[in-house]
Amino acid sequence: MRLSVTRGYIIGSIICLLAGAVAVAVWGADELVRVLVDGRERTFSPAARVRDGVTYAPLRAATEAVGAKVEWNQKAQLAVVCAGNQCVPIKRSQGIIVDGSLLIPLRLMAQALKCDVKWHAPTRTVAIWTKQGDPRKKTGFTPPCEDACELPSTR
Repeated sequence: MRLSVTRGYIIGSIICLLAGAVAVAVWGADELVRVLVDGRERTFSPAARVRDGVTYAPLRAATEAVGAKVEWNQKAQLAVVCAGNQCVPIKRSQGIIVDGSLLIPLRLMAQALKCDVKWHAPTRTVAIWTKQGDPRKKTGFTPPCEDACELPSTR
């Protein structure tokens, strides 16, 4: 009797440990997301992703997508992203490395460059509107994600 209780306790403990390990692995996993810039879908390599509640995208590709330029200071481990007269320094420590590429916080970069950034949770999409491409400035049009409705199809 005592042996079967001990065996049951050990098996139950192992199952709980395995379930906990799977939960941690799933919780800590990156979630890939869509990125729209001025209504057009942009694809990046590596892909844009959410990690620990922050959306990241590759440094050079993300800055070029919003019409900005980037300069990397290897010694300081610092990127300086500029669009017009707006510049934002982004430290390497603020980003993450994926497949050898530095991914930076997308909202930090976009808002520092005076872009409008919206998150659309149902479609897991980040929509960025630049000053140049923002149709609201030209036509009074309100982007669909502004009112939490479906984002426009870009395919």
